[in-house]
Amino acid sequence: MISPAIVIETTVVYLAILFIVAYFVEMKFDQGKNLANNPVIYTLALAIYCTAWTFYGNVGLAASTGYLFLGVYLGPSLLFLFSWRIIRRMIKIGREYNITSIADFISARYGKSSVVAAIVSLIALVGIIPYLSLQLRAIFGSYSFITTGDNLASSNGSIDLIALVFIVVFTIVFGLRRLDQSEKHPGMVMIIAIQSVVKLVAFLAAGIFVTYFMFHGFGDIFSRISTNVVLADAQRSGQPSYSLFSAYIILSFFAIFLLPRQFHMAVVENSDEKHIRTAAWLLPLYFILITLFVFPIAMAGMIIGSDKSVADFFILLLPLHSGGLWLSLLVFIGGFSAAISMIMISAMTITTMTANHLVLPFFEKIRIAGFLRRHLLPLRWIIVTLLMIVAYAFEVKIGSSYMLVKIGMISFAAVLQFAPATIGALFWRKGNKAGAIMGLTAGFLLWIYTSLLPAFVRSGWLREGLLSSGPFGIGYLRPEKLFGVTGLDPLFLVILFSLVFNIGFYIFGSLIFKQSEEEKGMADKFCDIADKNISVSVVSLEQEASIQAEKKKEFIENIFKRYMDDSKVGETVERCFKKTGLSGKEKITINELVQLNGIVEKTLASFIGASSAKEALSDESIFTEEEAENLNGVYVKMATDLKLTPRELSEKINFFEERGKLLDKQKEDLEEMVKKRTEALEDKNMELEKFSALAIGRELKMAELKEKIKELESKKTAENNA
Repeated sequence: MISPAIVIETTVVYLAILFIVAYFVEMKFDQGKNLANNPVIYTLALAIYCTAWTFYGNVGLAASTGYLFLGVYLGPSLLFLFSWRIIRRMIKIGREYNITSIADFISARYGKSSVVAAIVSLIALVGIIPYLSLQLRAIFGSYSFITTGDNLASSNGSIDLIALVFIVVFTIVFGLRRLDQSEKHPGMVMIIAIQSVVKLVAFLAAGIFVTYFMFHGFGDIFSRISTNVVLADAQRSGQPSYSLFSAYIILSFFAIFLLPRQFHMAVVENSDEKHIRTAAWLLPLYFILITLFVFPIAMAGMIIGSDKSVADFFILLLPLHSGGLWLSLLVFIGGFSAAISMIMISAMTITTMTANHLVLPFFEKIRIAGFLRRHLLPLRWIIVTLLMIVAYAFEVKIGSSYMLVKIGMISFAAVLQFAPATIGALFWRKGNKAGAIMGLTAGFLLWIYTSLLPAFVRSGWLREGLLSSGPFGIGYLRPEKLFGVTGLDPLFLVILFSLVFNIGFYIFGSLIFKQSEEEKGMADKFCDIADKNISVSVVSLEQEASIQAEKKKEFIENIFKRYMDDSKVGETVERCFKKTGLSGKEKITINELVQLNGIVEKTLASFIGASSAKEALSDESIFTEEEAENLNGVYVKMATDLKLTPRELSEKINFFEERGKLLDKQKEDLEEMVKKRTEALEDKNMELEKFSALAIGRELKMAELKEKIKELESKKTAENNA
């Protein structure tokens, strides 16, 4: 075993290095240089998907169920290889509307509905707590194992407390120190990327050591398994059913972009949408490398006679068993990196959603609590602290009832409920708020009943009869065999029934209830976002600048004062005026007021979320009644001058969008042609340079020959004269 002092000191040094790197990157970002704006760093940041589940749980899963762990990586690999354009669409939308979270994204599509945002936030909060507890369990369990040899040893209260405090402090310093959550966090992105490299190196080092130093390669390990009847039978009997393997692929396919942390890294932290092209092939390659030695490590642990109950920690046990203490320490740091990166980003994203869409609306409704709106930042710090305490309590009370991967699948099944509303938002114009609310609610309730309830039963919180006999003895309602369906894995049934109800109610509600005009507009924007190249505005119409800018500035300041300190309000409002080019103007036009209103809403959305921003601005409109009438008149005049009906105007807009697409395509073709011509010219230049060098060489040789001929002739003349 390794001394606890060495483990703690090494971990502290590692964390200090990460802190310094993050601080340096943030400092450079404030100076205008984003060191995290790189496709490889972006891809490594997306590898936050590989948590402690990957590092420890995969080995435990491989030891008991063979190839099942591969399903966790096949799903996201399929998405990035063949459907990466979905994420590119989401990135475009996120940039357009200052999206800060998955709750913001979904609610923005459905009329910026606060109810939709609240439901999504609640599902994420309840669904991710088990996943957070999984990571905490991995940290505490691996520390206990590497120092005592027993992952079930009594946890050290002081160590647990130090770890929790560090997580909270690091999350606040690099993730929650600013009110604006649409801003980039390059320091955190960089350390996530570094941690992805560390966990990959650690896993590969352990795999190579076990495979090629403890044994003589893959062939040696597999031959030993095949010749050991007991182990071979255990492996055959543990192979997963097709329904279970399919469930893993489906869940992981959607989890890679719907998990709050994955959405944040893929969409919110994206600096250039072109980076997704690199991630499309590099991330699947990362998955291959980090799973390459999973099966050999699992089999090696069984060959040396280790109990399957500690299979999650075979990757630590095997180097310890062979005297590789420093390798075990590296593996611990790798596992710690895998867990800590997930915890920080998940805690940050869940905290933002909880504050913006669950707590803030409560403050808005309860007048006596209204003053708390101005303390959103401290509120987020309190929420992230409480979140970690709850996750720790879940780990202590419930986490021990499942292996690491099984806990993770509970969370994956929760975020799967976002899929119908998200995919519908991107591709189905008729999807509306009522359908989204009905679908999300139905799917969430089915998830609780079929997935979360069994976890409570197995942890002893509820009676066992609920699983064996069903509620009130009704076998037809058994959570893991709902409606009497047998022969399929319970996890597959969770997916089947929750999605059937979710999709069914989403479509039903969308068809029965009518879309609002705002929803129709957002539906068109979301579905057409990939084709958006130009916008049609009323800028070209001549308008009188008659609106007092100072009055509007005072109005906007009063709105911002609800959510931030007075000292920052003036700077924020001035930034809004600068973005619309209105700084220093005494009077503005109605069209400029429209643009200003849009910037104010986007800025406010980056602080409190799109749905809350909409609610805040709907209470007190920036437009007076007279200004609203003038605005309507502008649009009527525009349609009249163009001699177009509203339908024809819409078609005209579509024509200009198509024209813009064509121009962009021509631009791309020209750029490609120029690129090819440039390459051809470079090749010709190289050939000319080679020919020139050859010609010069020949000239030099000719000159040398002439000199030699002259010398010979002079010698011959001298000899003749003699």
